[in-house]
Amino acid sequence: MAQPGPSLLVRLRRRAAAAVRALTLLLLLVPPVAAAGVVVQALEVRLTIDGAAGPPAVVRARLQETVETVAQRLLVGRPVDQLRLGQAQLQTTLATVVDRVIAGYSVADARVEIGPTAVVAVRLRPDPPLIQTVEVVPRTGVDPAVAPLVVAPVEQTVVPAVRTMFLGLPVEALEWAAPLIADDVRRAVENVLPGFSAAVRVRPAALALVELDLLARDARVVRDIGVRFRSASIPLLLLEQHAPAILSMAGPIRGLPVVFVERQREALERLLVERLRAYPPAVEYHIVARPILSVAETTYVTVVADSLIWRGRVEAAVNVGVNAPGAELRVHLGRLIGRFEAFAELALAPSTLSTRYDVGVRYQFDDAVDVGAAYTINTAETTGFVVYRVTPDFSLRVAYAVQMQQFEGSVRYRFNEFLSGEIVGTSGGDYWLRLISNL
Repeated sequence: MAQPGPSLLVRLRRRAAAAVRALTLLLLLVPPVAAAGVVVQALEVRLTIDGAAGPPAVVRARLQETVETVAQRLLVGRPVDQLRLGQAQLQTTLATVVDRVIAGYSVADARVEIGPTAVVAVRLRPDPPLIQTVEVVPRTGVDPAVAPLVVAPVEQTVVPAVRTMFLGLPVEALEWAAPLIADDVRRAVENVLPGFSAAVRVRPAALALVELDLLARDARVVRDIGVRFRSASIPLLLLEQHAPAILSMAGPIRGLPVVFVERQREALERLLVERLRAYPPAVEYHIVARPILSVAETTYVTVVADSLIWRGRVEAAVNVGVNAPGAELRVHLGRLIGRFEAFAELALAPSTLSTRYDVGVRYQFDDAVDVGAAYTINTAETTGFVVYRVTPDFSLRVAYAVQMQQFEGSVRYRFNEFLSGEIVGTSGGDYWLRLISNL
């Protein structure tokens, strides 16, 4: 007996499933069809500006940016076919909008090549009147004595560049172009003047005036000034009374940015040298003074002063050690004749109130080596000596006492203008430490 076949309902379900599988395969094999045509996806803007030199880079960049913005709004995302139908009107619209948004420039020509990457070519013409002459005036509120150090670098490098930036620009364009150029000018000033910036003001006209106010921008400025003295020939007691005059000479430094003073340290030291040369006591007593600046918010002026005729010192010496001599106060006065010095010394021992009198001569071979001899009147002792200065603060001394037939050597280090330390030894086997205060 034959088996019954599938029911009609089952056959219909199988045919429907086969049809769904075929339709799905067809959809996977056939590429999708776009709902719209090709659109503009990117832009290439070619901008040309009439004129021999053209505007500065920062102005040209803003013009380029403006044209690109207008072109993007008109073209990007729009169907290519539709744009090609109205290409002439599109070019007119582009020129009209650019004319409206860019003051001082007119569109001489505008062309658009439409495609997925549209090419926009725009030629701009500057509108008269144009800037024919530029006067740049840098100003600063610092002391007139140091004003040339502030103004001169700006006049040499920044001022010519500012003239070039403004020459040939349309006067009408200054309303938006001047702030852009001012940013470049400020950066240029900050590069050549550490610690300073500039406020830029522009008077728009065919004969333009550009004012540069040079202002300190660094918070670290010289707020106070101290004075120190150093001398090998003048007692500090005599020099200290001239500290107020030195403070007055260094006054123009106060208020300047620290970084600027560091950069201009040598020039500022030359300024102080000129003032010290003209200082009446320096002229009267033939004193050569050299200033050294230690720059910080509290800047110190160290004046190294020495007389060309006289050499004087007042020292207090304290000796520490076994068999060390007692403390003494020494006064030295010498008369210089070229490299020779004839001198006299008076030494007072406070513990015994005894005195010692020396006379002698010294010859300076060079900046490092001195030789000389001294005669002690009290004891009829003759002593020869040699001094070698390794550095201004470190020196060696060897002496020989003829009658005692004894050598004495010492190594001295100067800690500051007021205090030195010395290690002393003799051929007799004695050693001690000597502290010397320069009064």
